Amino acid sequence: MNSKTTVLIYGCIAALIAALALRECLSAQPPSEPNGAALFAANCGACHGSDGRSGERAPNIATRREVVSLSDADLIRIVQNGIAGNGMPAFGYMGQVKVDAIVHHLRRLQGIGVAIAVPGDPRLGESLFFGKAECSNCHMVNGRGGYRAEELSGYGRGRSVEDVRASIIDPDRKLDRSAQHVTVVRRDGQTFAGFIRNQDNFSLVLQTEDGAFLLFARDRIARIEYSGHSSMPRDYESQLSSKELDDLVSYLMKTGAVEKKTVKGDDE
Repeated sequence: MNSKTTVLIYGCIAALIAALALRECLSAQPPSEPNGAALFAANCGACHGSDGRSGERAPNIATRREVVSLSDADLIRIVQNGIAGNGMPAFGYMGQVKVDAIVHHLRRLQGIGVAIAVPGDPRLGESLFFGKAECSNCHMVNGRGGYRAEELSGYGRGRSVEDVRASIIDPDRKLDRSAQHVTVVRRDGQTFAGFIRNQDNFSLVLQTEDGAFLLFARDRIARIEYSGHSSMPRDYESQLSSKELDDLVSYLMKTGAVEKKTVKGDDE
């Protein structure tokens, strides 16, 4: 055997040993963690929205209290098994690891497990909420306040400081029809003003300014006139100082943190 052949043989053996060693090394490394954000975008975003706050075919799951208050185990079961008759498909075929990653990302969208630096003093914000700003005339927090508008217990959960501040100074920015003042005109010409609290194909429930609830059959309604504006005042930016707005935002963000702590305690 000449020297060139010997060198070639030894070179092949060395290459084979190196390849085997590399394969052994790669097989010993733990598999990379699945990307929860990418999985959520690919499987959930089309219906629930990329931020979880509702899309074209499914509801908000990032800030709705009844969803946020569910335990991780409940959310995992829903993702795995779907919801029969509700259009929610089952994703159990993806495997436990990927389902867990989706739920973990959803929790981040809900603001759970994410530390958020907030401006202002929540104690001063609470005084503003129930005092000068008169938020409590319409909104309730933890059993205190009015009932004419959305309850804000846990409102800050899943929302950024910027979103909360914008909802105060520019309430029409992301206008939800349920937040608009409406006028229901019946076929007999009578009109009723208030806020729609529930509706389906057959009926509509209206809450009037004095707190009364009225039920209307759909076939008795001539039309519904939407105001085109939120029921929120649109002058808070001029009525409150920048520092007061920071304090109010801080209080609303704190209500989310308080409720989160309560829910965790319930699970435990």
